[in-house]
Amino acid sequence: MRRAVLFALAGASLALGASPVLAAAKPAAKATAPAARPAAPAAGAHTAPPPEVEHAMFYLKVLISGLQSDQVEQPVKGVLVGCLYNNSLSRISTAMDKVIAENPAKVHRDKPNEVLTAMVAICNHPAQGGASQPAKGR
Repeated sequence: MRRAVLFALAGASLALGASPVLAAAKPAAKATAPAARPAAPAAGAHTAPPPEVEHAMFYLKVLISGLQSDQVEQPVKGVLVGCLYNNSLSRISTAMDKVIAENPAKVHRDKPNEVLTAMVAICNHPAQGGASQPAKGR
């Protein structure tokens, strides 16, 4: 008998929860939802990052390769880590882009050794007031 009463009460509470009167009394979920976001690109559509981001990714790869290389001396690795620690990747990338633009015959993006040498030079430049910081505007 108790089971019959419990099942009857459970059924009644389910019926009340599904009642259109109670559903109408609850605030609509869509009314409080935030504004819709713009549609994301299709799964197959991949947009290339802007050139600045591509350059920054390349410079970071060169820096990491330099840190992992057995051919790069420990003090140079220290300069690179200090430079990355004290500066944003954006600032390093901007300085590298400027150096490459000013020295097109000396530094080529397709030659990572030249890029690494330029990076070490701007990160250890004596005119910046301390090691491991790119010169402002460079």
